[in-house]
Amino acid sequence: MQKPFRLFHIALLFIAFQSVGSVWGQEEGLASYYHERFHGRKSSSGRVHDKDELVAAHRTYPFGTYLRITNLDNMKSVVVCVTDRGPYRKGRIVDVSSGAAKLLGFRKKGIARVRVEEVPGPIDLRWLDLIYPKCIPFLPTERIQPTPPLRMKIGR
Repeated sequence: MQKPFRLFHIALLFIAFQSVGSVWGQEEGLASYYHERFHGRKSSSGRVHDKDELVAAHRTYPFGTYLRITNLDNMKSVVVCVTDRGPYRKGRIVDVSSGAAKLLGFRKKGIARVRVEEVPGPIDLRWLDLIYPKCIPFLPTERIQPTPPLRMKIGR
């Protein structure tokens, strides 16, 4: 009885650290935005870039990751989805779409000092295998399950 109890608590700790990881995963630096000439071109993920969508390019986050970008000059923030790789310019940590730059308030300026943090997603279902392992043998229950009636009376 002691081991499953410990395993359950270890799994809960992993889930807690995964959800708190966004606090430790913050980075601050310069952000730029995609010029409108990239509108309609394919990105690294294979998706066609739309200047009005809230998307971004990051070097390390996987495609489909949602990031909260906060402009540190005016504290405006927006949530974007990573669909491309980059930026390739030294000293920059993220490229955002033109629409996201407009919402953040740095489209005219071109670059801004921002904070990037991962938006926590739903709990990863792989942790359920730690809580409920598949290798535990279960008793057969088919013989005690009720059998449905052959005919159902609908109405009165």
